[in-house]
Amino acid sequence: MKLKSIGILVVAIVMSISSFAQKEKMTREDKDEKNAARETRINKKNDIVLFRKQMMGLPEYAKEKKKIPALQKNNKGAVKVAAAIDSNENDDDAKTFIGYIRQDVGDNSTNMYEVIFDRAVRKIVSVKLTPEGADANKDEMDEKEDNVKEKQPGVKKVSPKKNKDEDDDDDAPEDKPLKTKQKDDD
Repeated sequence: MKLKSIGILVVAIVMSISSFAQKEKMTREDKDEKNAARETRINKKNDIVLFRKQMMGLPEYAKEKKKIPALQKNNKGAVKVAAAIDSNENDDDAKTFIGYIRQDVGDNSTNMYEVIFDRAVRKIVSVKLTPEGADANKDEMDEKEDNVKEKQPGVKKVSPKKNKDEDDDDDAPEDKPLKTKQKDDD
């Protein structure tokens, strides 16, 4: 029994040694190539994170976030504003990234703004309102105007303006000094 277990152990050790012996060592050039590829992947991820943070700091993003409560009232659904980055995983040498400030209303997703990030400068280069974003803003403005017209069917009555002299005469009695009991007692 001991002989069988020793034999199995020897066979296993010989097999593992042969598998380790077949692995070739990497040359210095291969190691440098592998490290350079790793660094480019890390730099790309860092640029994407920086781009997303800068997009969330834009005033346009804040403006879209402020619209959420009104949109939720009108649509009775989930409304979300997000920063989306359009990047190709295979294109590590891209000089710019394109991102969108996206508004999701229920199942409808609208790219409100197109944002371009320059990787060399590491800053946002341009922010443009997309045509579909302009249409969405126009629709929102039309809805607001309709709501205002519904709330104000008539014209407000304007009270006639008074002269300053008349205004002073109509002061409330609070402005007059109050008599106290001490003066009455004297």
